[in-house]
This record gives sequence, C-alpha cells and structure tokens, in this order.
Amino acid sequence: MIPTPTQNSNLPKRYADFDTLADALDYAAKGETGINFFDPRKGLEITKSYKDIRDMALEQAIELKSLGLERFERVGVIADMSVDFIITFMACQYAGLLAVPLPVVTSLGGRQEYEKQLRRVIKTSDAKVVLGPQSIKTSMEKAANDLDLVFLGASDELKNIDVQEVCLSPLTQDDPSHIQFSSGSTRKPLGVLISQKSMMANAQSVALDGLKFKDDDRVASWLPFYHDMGLIGFLLIPLTCQMSIDYIHTDGFARRPLSWLQMISDTKATITFSPTFGYEICTRRASRYNGEGFDLSSLRIAGIGGEMVQPDVLNDFANAFHSFGFDAKAFVPSYGMAEATLAFSFSPLEQGCLEDAVDRSSLIDEGVAKQASEQDLGQSDMSVDKVRIFAKCGKPMPGYKIKICDDNDNLLKDREVGNIFIKGPSLMTEYDKNPQATDLVLRDDGWLDTGDMGYLVDGEIVITGRMKDLIIINGRNIWPQDLEWHAEECVENLKSRSTAAFSIENESGREIPVILVQCRTHDYDQQINIKQKIKAAIFRNAGIDCRVVLIPSNSLPFTTSGKLSRSKAKKDYLKGKYTIMDGSDHHALDNVVLTNQKAQAV
Repeated sequence: MIPTPTQNSNLPKRYADFDTLADALDYAAKGETGINFFDPRKGLEITKSYKDIRDMALEQAIELKSLGLERFERVGVIADMSVDFIITFMACQYAGLLAVPLPVVTSLGGRQEYEKQLRRVIKTSDAKVVLGPQSIKTSMEKAANDLDLVFLGASDELKNIDVQEVCLSPLTQDDPSHIQFSSGSTRKPLGVLISQKSMMANAQSVALDGLKFKDDDRVASWLPFYHDMGLIGFLLIPLTCQMSIDYIHTDGFARRPLSWLQMISDTKATITFSPTFGYEICTRRASRYNGEGFDLSSLRIAGIGGEMVQPDVLNDFANAFHSFGFDAKAFVPSYGMAEATLAFSFSPLEQGCLEDAVDRSSLIDEGVAKQASEQDLGQSDMSVDKVRIFAKCGKPMPGYKIKICDDNDNLLKDREVGNIFIKGPSLMTEYDKNPQATDLVLRDDGWLDTGDMGYLVDGEIVITGRMKDLIIINGRNIWPQDLEWHAEECVENLKSRSTAAFSIENESGREIPVILVQCRTHDYDQQINIKQKIKAAIFRNAGIDCRVVLIPSNSLPFTTSGKLSRSKAKKDYLKGKYTIMDGSDHHALDNVVLTNQKAQAV
C-alpha cells in the first residue's frame, strides 16, 4: 500500500473556487489525490482517494435520506479521526443535511463526564441522528437516552435500513455548511452556524493569501476533527484544493509524538499545524529519541494556532530538530477562531516566529506594550520580571479588518492593550439557535467581539490572553499565563501546562489569586519547598500574594483540543474536587463563601 500522490497527473489545480463543499469534492474526485491514515508503529494503514470518499459519501447520503429526514435536519457524528467521520460529514453535504461534529472520548474527566458533555451537545444541536464508532455505542446510547432521535448507531449499521428511492438535493451556496461547536463547550455549548459562503471565503483566503498554497503542497495533521483547526484547516480546506492529507490519530500522537514528525518525513509533507504544546511535547521526547533519523527539510510551513504562541517553546523545538533538517523560518504563528470559520491572520511566510519584546512594567501598570529597552534586552540573563516576549500573529488577510477597543468601545492606538474586534467575509452570522449569545458578541455593524485581548504593532496582531481569564487585583490587570510561567520557571522539572491560575472572591468580596500546581512528589517537605518557591517567584515578578495549591498529576482540565480550561479548573476548585497534596484545607484557608448561585455563575 502506498499513500495517495501529492499531485494529480491530469487534473488542473483549483484553489477553493467552488460554491459548495460538495462541488469541491466532485472536482477532487476526478483526480488521484486523497487521504491517508498512519499508525504510530505500523506506518500507513488506510488510503482513500477523493473518488473513494465521494462514492461512499453518496451511498451514505441515500441511506440518511431514507430515514425520512427533512432538509437541514441535524446529524450528530462523533468526530473520531477516521474515514467513517469524513464519509458521514460529506454525506450530509450531498443529502442536504447539517453535520454536527460531536466530541470524542478523552481520558479527561472519565466516561460519565464525557457522556454528560455529549448529551448537552446532542440536545443543544437538536440532532435527529447520532452516528459514531461501534466501540462507544453504549456511551452514545446513554448520552441520548430519552432524546427524540430517528436513528442512533454505528455508521455501518445504516446499511441495514431499507433504502428508499430518494432524490439527493445537496446543500447550495446559500445554505449552511455545518455546525461547529467550540472545543471548550461544556455546560452551555455554543454552536457556530457556518455557511457555505463563509467556508469557501475562508478556504480561498487561506489558500491564496494566508498560506499561499503551491501545486506540490501536501499536508500532515494529528489535530482532532472536533476542533475547527483540525476539521476545517486540515480536512475541508485541503479538500477544496485537491491536496493529499496525511493523518496520524490524535491518540497515536499523544502516545508517540515523534510519529507525527516521522510521517512528515516519510511523505515529504510541506504544511503542518499544531498548538504550541505539540511542539513542546516533541522537544521533550527528542532527547530520548534513538531511532533512525528523519528528514524535516520538506516543511515550508509549521503553523501554530489554537492557543497563545510561546516563542521560547518554538525556539527549543527549532534547536532540537535543526539537525533533522527543520528550518525555524518555517514557523507561522496565526490567529483565528470558529466564529471566523477558521483563520483570520498569519505571520509572514519564510520569516519564522517574529517576536515583540515589551517592557513588563508598562504592560501591567499602564496597559501599554512599550518596547523593552536595549539595556534590558542586552542582558545575558534577561529577566522575565522586566521583559515579556510575545509572538506577532501577522496582519489580517485581505478583506478582513481588526481593531482594538477599550471597555467603552473607544478605539485604541498601536501598542495599547484592549479588546480585539474583527470583521470579514467568513464571520459567522449567528450562534445556532442562540440569539442572546449572538447579540453579546456580534455588533450590528458586523464587528465581532472575539473575547481576546491584545494590541497592534504596525498592523500586526499580538494576543495577550482571554478577557474571561484576566485576573484583576487591586485594579491591576494580571494575565494568568504570567503567573503560570513564573511558577513553571522557578521549580525544576515542573512541566509546562502543569499549572492553572485564576482568582476567587473571599467573604468580603476581595479577589484572591490562586494557582493550582500539579505535583509529583509525595514528600511533605518537598511540597512545602515547592509552594514557597512559587509564592516567592510570583511575588517577586508580579508583586502579589498568591495562594498556591498543590494537586495530583493529571488533575487539571483541558478541552478536547488540548487547551487548558481555567474556568473549569476554578469551578472544580470551588466545589472541592481536588485532592490537596500538602494536607491543607484550601477552603478553610481561603475562607471562601460562595452560594450555589454564584458557583454556577463562575
């Protein structure tokens, strides 16, 4: 078995100039390119051309229509990284139905929590059909218990129904494409209704302007299909450009991160993307790698998205894999979100991660990202208490606009930190069946309040954090990432993503900063030493007293796309769900008094 070719032999290249996803697959099916799934140990396992995908999707579209579904009814499909998911998603396009990618099982929170989350999304989306792998059918049945469904089962079970004579009526350019739920959707899921026009507008912008696709480009991914970067960025957009795609399952990447890089080497992929932590995991494994060398010289774009970019992590990756042919100029920080269909901006190609070093005191005290002085930058041991390094995420793609405003919607100048608003041809028109949530973020003049904070430098966007995560102590704005990084810097062997910072109110209404720290040691004296080091580092760098709470390894909550959920960590802390490693009673120490109503509002 060999993977699908990188280029079609006789099919002229088209870059997302289609009216719909169904039109794009119809065209791609005329060539030889397609998708390939790799096993971390065994190599290439499954290969399907776009013709194969189209033929199977058309067959399943007839099966779905035979269930008696009306146009635009919703089909929930577990977004497992598999051929079955791709077939069902495209079958919905041909059948005139709306696919709703559903969360996959993760090791976080256990099966019961997963079933609760799955039920919330199924119910919120009003899905009439739920399809997924046979292996989790029991969980699907529990999640959908008592819901008004037409069909629930594994995709193969559709073949057992009585197929009717139906006429397929694919989604048109004026119809929706699908419903994308946020990867962080938990208690109150928000589904973005993505239109065919928005989908195609973003695909074409990415292909022609953002990443400037070439005829010989090939993409590689481990990103889950439940997340917009995995589904849209590394399935739908490449499909609209007839590109071959190489996948390694998300779980496979988690177990053997370097298999992602081995796959890139084997297929000579030119484009890949990951949140920062994906590069960090590979760097940590690099020192223990003793297999045959792989060649990363084919990569022209190593994108970063999905969370804040950490330049130091990228520098470590570049140093670790330079001898394997990786060029740091391939790094491309980006900015986007499901509400924009996907991408909004990319840093310039072939320039690597462009950094902006700012004076930390002006950032904290004035909300202004003043450039760091040459004196501070020239110090060999440049201290994080004086300088903060951010990554530039580029200018908006052509046709897109951005502005930074204060809390009163007044326009801010360059380097003034505020709320990020965006506008463009691929913005959502609404949250599905939720006009109240839509009105909170989408203005009448078309501007979208992203909920992110940042600033502009010569038209380039720099992200500083999420507004909802911001910690405000005595009128000062403090980014939780700062506190987390200080903690991780001062404790030897404390991995990144092992901390979560937030604030809570005590009984008098005063905000108290808290940082949860995953701790491996069970030695009491070592635990006390870790707490003291972190408290001192945070006080030294941020000038605040912070409650340090040690919790067991693998306790912090992450979204399905791998982002730390500080709001969930805070909620779990207030509910007393964490085992406190040093034996202290954190609720007694904090003297936290919260009513059930306030806890629910967190």
